[in-house]
Amino acid sequence: MTLVGNTPADTRSTDTRSTAAAFSTPAKTPRVSTARPRTRDGLARPKTGEVRVRIGALGLSSLGIQAAGLVSAVGPDAGGFAAGDRVSYRTAMPVGESSPYATGGLSTVVPERELIGFPKDVALEAAAAYLPLGLVARTVVKQLHSVGRGNRVVIDDDTTGASAFVAAWVLDLGAEVVGAGDRADVVITADDFAAARRWRYANGLAQIAAADVFNEVRRGIFDHIPVTTYPIADAERARTELVQRVAASPIVLLPAAA
Repeated sequence: MTLVGNTPADTRSTDTRSTAAAFSTPAKTPRVSTARPRTRDGLARPKTGEVRVRIGALGLSSLGIQAAGLVSAVGPDAGGFAAGDRVSYRTAMPVGESSPYATGGLSTVVPERELIGFPKDVALEAAAAYLPLGLVARTVVKQLHSVGRGNRVVIDDDTTGASAFVAAWVLDLGAEVVGAGDRADVVITADDFAAARRWRYANGLAQIAAADVFNEVRRGIFDHIPVTTYPIADAERARTELVQRVAASPIVLLPAAA
C-alpha cells in the first residue's frame, strides 16, 4: 500500500460491514461508549448480539466511512468473533471536529451482524482504505461481468475512484485493459459502476465477497493505488479535501497512537 503522509501546520503525520452502501443493509450509527453499563476498564459493556471494537483506522472515500479495528469485548450470543479479531464495518459516525472519534471516542459497540472479519496479516489501514472500492471492483468483474484470461477490457472512468481498482483486478485475472475504440471483449461502463454500488450481498455472502477482496489486498494488487493518511485530529481537513476532490484516492485517518 502506497501511503502518502500529510503535514499539518505544526506537526508531521507519520503516518473511514462496508462503506459501500451497495453491499449490505445500511448500518446504523455505532453507539459510542456513553450511558451504558461499564466494564472495569471503564468502557462500554456490549449487550446481547453486540461486539465492542477499538478503532485503529477510518477510511474515507466518496462511498462513505469504513472503520477497521480490533475486537475488545464480546456480548452474549455474539459468538462469531473473539477478543483480538480484526473487523471492519461501515459507519455513519461523523468525523468532523465535533465527532466522538476526534475527541478520543475510539471504542464503539457494534451489532455483530454488521461486522466483516479479516485476516491478521491485513493491516487495519489497508482494510479501511481498500474494502469499499475493492467490493465495487469485485462486483464489476465477477458479478456483472465474468472477466477472464485473455479478455480485452475497456474501463470507463468512475468518479468514486473505483476504476483504478477494477483495472487492477482485471490485470490480475490475466486480462488486458485497452482504450476506448479498441476491439474489446468486455466494456465496463458508468452504469456498471452505479449498479455495483447498489449491489447487495445477502445471507452471509458479504463476508465471502470481502474475503475475496482481502485476498487480493494480501497479494498486493492494489499497492500502487496511493492512500493519503491524516492524524484523526485532522479529520475535518481530510473530509474537506475529499468533498472538494483534492484527494481522488482513499483517505485514512489514524489515531494518535497508530
